[in-house]
Amino acid sequence: MSEALLSLNGVSVRRGSSLVLNDVSLEVTSGQLVLLRDKNGAGKSTIIETAAGLLPLEKGEVLHNGDVLIDASGRSKRPKSAFGLTLQSDGCVGSLRVEEHLLNALDLAGGRIDIEPWLERYNLAHRKHDLIAHLSGGQRRKLAMLAGMLPGFVGHAPRILLLDEPAAGLDSASRILLVEDLHKLRCRGNTVLLASHQPDFTTCATHLLTGNAMETNEDFEESKEGKDDIKSTSHKTNPAFRTGFLLNQRTLSSVASNGIAGFLTLGILLALVDSSAVDSSLMQASGLFLSAAFAAGLVGDNMISMLYEHRTLDWWKAHRQGIPNSYIHGLFLGSGLTAMTQFGFDVAISWPLIAIGGLLTVATMMMVRWMDLATSRLARPRAAFTRILTPILILPFALLVQWITDSGLF
Repeated sequence: MSEALLSLNGVSVRRGSSLVLNDVSLEVTSGQLVLLRDKNGAGKSTIIETAAGLLPLEKGEVLHNGDVLIDASGRSKRPKSAFGLTLQSDGCVGSLRVEEHLLNALDLAGGRIDIEPWLERYNLAHRKHDLIAHLSGGQRRKLAMLAGMLPGFVGHAPRILLLDEPAAGLDSASRILLVEDLHKLRCRGNTVLLASHQPDFTTCATHLLTGNAMETNEDFEESKEGKDDIKSTSHKTNPAFRTGFLLNQRTLSSVASNGIAGFLTLGILLALVDSSAVDSSLMQASGLFLSAAFAAGLVGDNMISMLYEHRTLDWWKAHRQGIPNSYIHGLFLGSGLTAMTQFGFDVAISWPLIAIGGLLTVATMMMVRWMDLATSRLARPRAAFTRILTPILILPFALLVQWITDSGLF
């Protein structure tokens, strides 16, 4: 028997006070499609999210290609081979375009295929350049489904594909096409874990999982179609960086959040501080000129709030290849605010201080972002007010000002 691509070994998962999964063990090998068809609330989505490494484990471990992805001790590793993922929520942020989201899914898999035939196949070609926010519910579901499936057509190595209710809201014609594509994915050697109530998938599933018991599907019908030879090209890029840059350019979220805080601080300083008294203390001047940049960073990375839409943050976290950020825009914003503060107080521009201002904004954003991400696994992450801890960042800011004074940079 071939080695399992996906293994859940004695996994127990608790959500709130309820033990949703209790000592679940599952091994899925290349070419198998396991259909999760239990009743609502029985843990189908929990199994999918556990297999993706999104949920903390009470017991057991999850393995991808024989390597530990996550275990009960909290150890978590990036999988050697990227996998496809469709969550029950779409995992698509509305400010991206249809094409951009699919290219992100392919780039995370390390290669690209021609997406035009797939958009045509599922009647999305005319929406290729539209924002995802402008799609209907069914169209968004098709997009989320394609983002989870298409990595299985990249390269020749079999991949793990985790699809949670991919056909929800799809018409019968699209479901028929999806069944055909699932056959193709299985014939390519991919491992597919599929959660769905739709009876259409019974014929393409090699195994059925009900509760903790996996059994061979007697209704499985082998596809008559041969293995598709879809050409893919290697493509190495950083989709998280690209997505963060695109979203900031398109929504101006950093200017709308971090920028406003910085400009308000700058305005207060110019209104209340006498510019003639600034030169009296070098430490006072350094702290004054960096205050707006520090205030901008204290707002945090607004990208995290944007990615909470339709669980897009979880989709990125599952792949463990980075999460979109606003660092580049924060760097320029902090540098600009520092320069404007010096200009507003009519002092000579210090380029080292401008560079420090940009880095200060980015570093502060990173710390606040880390606080936000620390609670992202909670059922209600925004109910944990981690921002109450931001005053502790005043101490590092004061130490930075002291260092600038002692080093004679300004």
